[in-house]
Amino acid sequence: MTEPPVLVADYFDGHSARAQPVRLAIRERRLLIEGDGVSRSVPLRQVGWPERQRHGARQAYLPGQGLISAPDAAAWDAWATASGLRERLVVRWMQSWRGVALAAALLVVVLVGSWRWGLPAAAHGLVALTPIGVDEQLGALAFEQFEHQWLQPSKLPTERQAALRARFAAALERGQAVERARGAAAPLPAWQLHFRASTERGLGANAFALPGGHIVVTDALVELLTDRPDVLVGVLGHELGHVRHRHGMRSVVQVGLLSALSSLVLGDFSTLLTAAPVLLGQAAYAREFEFQADADAARLMRANGIDPADFGVLFERLRRQQQARPGIELPIGLATHPPDAERVRRMREAAPGP
Repeated sequence: MTEPPVLVADYFDGHSARAQPVRLAIRERRLLIEGDGVSRSVPLRQVGWPERQRHGARQAYLPGQGLISAPDAAAWDAWATASGLRERLVVRWMQSWRGVALAAALLVVVLVGSWRWGLPAAAHGLVALTPIGVDEQLGALAFEQFEHQWLQPSKLPTERQAALRARFAAALERGQAVERARGAAAPLPAWQLHFRASTERGLGANAFALPGGHIVVTDALVELLTDRPDVLVGVLGHELGHVRHRHGMRSVVQVGLLSALSSLVLGDFSTLLTAAPVLLGQAAYAREFEFQADADAARLMRANGIDPADFGVLFERLRRQQQARPGIELPIGLATHPPDAERVRRMREAAPGP
């Protein structure tokens, strides 16, 4: 029988800091340790083989806190190879710059794919499983907070508010009739239209939707479009689109998933570092939500004989208002909205004629 390769190393018994010179050999899937006063036979499956490093001593952990150490790394590696010990694939991969580069590239592909398709799909699935009552509760709490901090009772006459609600309801009915004629009608979500004045440091000319169907329009926006009620119909259709697609709940879920992924990848070492991907990612998702709500608004406008391009009137007037009053606060989410021209172009393309 051929004698197995032998390696001289240092043995620590786990009780004393004194090293004992020993000879190592592997036979019949056991590590044999022989030296002056030392004789051990340990099954290989019970030996801990730390990941090989490029520099430094080689070590092996034994049951009962024992340790084998070999300062000559090259001799250890040659002995291990001759004894039939094989490194795990992941260790060999990590020792190769090509393997590291490939792993980094695959990680980037996975992260980009998760961000672009995986997280939105997961959020959509989770929201679909969430009862609509959760939206209603969340929306009611959010609306109460807005009322407390940024909103005041509307100064619009009650008759005008009623007329605007009736106009929007009639526009929705015509839109549903057109959709039914095409065989593509979907039930409208429950909605409540609230008119509110903005506080001095509040929302300005704005409209927004909250989960559960709360649609808020400020007096300033109504006055901005007082001569273009058709455009206001499009604005309300856009906000109802957010309600229909449950964008509020999806935002909440996606922020949570983004935060979890960001912490997993970057670790909890810096609040700013982990928050940046969440903010950037959610901004991109918000743009997709805007395009989706714009498509709903465009269909509603077409169904009511309104050119979706008229939505550009709102953008132009908001821009002029901002230029005239540079200190005025921008509407909520303006930073996450896509460019105006692109939105108008998409609205034209997303709404086929009746």
